[in-house]
Amino acid sequence: MVALPTESNVPLPRGDRSWIITSGQSSHHATFAALMSDDRRLIFGTIAMAITIQLYTLVYIFLSIGGGAPAGLKPWLAIPAKVYYHYNEYLLAPSLFMGWILAAGVAQLLSPGYSGKGRFEDSLCALGFGINIACLPSLALDLPESLLGALGVIDLPRYEAMLTSQTLWHEVVMLLYSLTLTWCAVLFCIGIRATQGLRRGPAITSGLIAFSLFLSVSVIFNR
Repeated sequence: MVALPTESNVPLPRGDRSWIITSGQSSHHATFAALMSDDRRLIFGTIAMAITIQLYTLVYIFLSIGGGAPAGLKPWLAIPAKVYYHYNEYLLAPSLFMGWILAAGVAQLLSPGYSGKGRFEDSLCALGFGINIACLPSLALDLPESLLGALGVIDLPRYEAMLTSQTLWHEVVMLLYSLTLTWCAVLFCIGIRATQGLRRGPAITSGLIAFSLFLSVSVIFNR
């Protein structure tokens, strides 16, 4: 009896490593496609989004307790920097939910022009999980840092000032935030392609537009 080739017994190419990227994209696409077959997909997407919001709300609570203040980007809202994190505790949830719904809505409106067939709740589910997964690198830094500040282990104002200077730690922070932004943009594109049944080009266009809207809303309200 001849064994059929599977992922475990097919030899991997030696010289070309592009299979790694292709395999990762296929895996994410299959995951999103599997979610769409579950009647609870909107609940799962909402839970994923809620977890991200709860964790980042904790970050801002800890930053407020530790006396932190935005040191890099100046807040767009007319709120003093010294108390901005206190107000951010209440701005975060509505702003992220608003950005999430806006991004999913725009993706849904754009998809029919490219023969998309998905539903609005499909887009919400995919983007909710995309945001949740993409925030892991930044949360790996922000949550422990803010907790240590709240406990008085580190001086948050001095620490945040150090992050804006040209140090090795600044480069690490930029790397983690860049990973979050890049991962979020990629997952938006993959998620929309899987849920709407789009070709790669239209999926990238719709995904990047949706990501830009989500990011714009987030940046307006959060620091």
